[in-house]
Amino acid sequence: MVAPQRRPRYRTFAERPVRRLPEGATRHAPGRDWKSGVQRGRTFVMLVVVPVLLMLGSVYLHTMAVGLKGESVRLEEEKTKTEGDGERLDVQLTKLSEPGRIRDLARKYLQMRDPGSQDLETYDGSYGEDVVDGGGEKNEGKSE
Repeated sequence: MVAPQRRPRYRTFAERPVRRLPEGATRHAPGRDWKSGVQRGRTFVMLVVVPVLLMLGSVYLHTMAVGLKGESVRLEEEKTKTEGDGERLDVQLTKLSEPGRIRDLARKYLQMRDPGSQDLETYDGSYGEDVVDGGGEKNEGKSE
């Protein structure tokens, strides 16, 4: 005996018969018009789409805030390190610019020496510049 073949429970789209609407019937259920579909679409948007967008926006803002906070912490650490380096350099500058150290270096590398009283000459102003004439040379015995 041959086993009966089972029919599939659901038929494919191509196997379904084409049903036609009876005369005078509309596709929409009685009492409903196209405005109710629009109202359902608006309700869907308000209840599903808007909250999802708000949630995604919140997640994005939170992610950005965390990233900016990390950047802020990094910049604060860099600022503290730079201030410490600046203070260290100020101390080093003060140490290196002491007059005694500069004199020692000048004697050692430039063969300079401190002036003594025998090395100093004074300028008495008897020749050269004349303060009264505004810095011009004196006319000694010359006629103008």
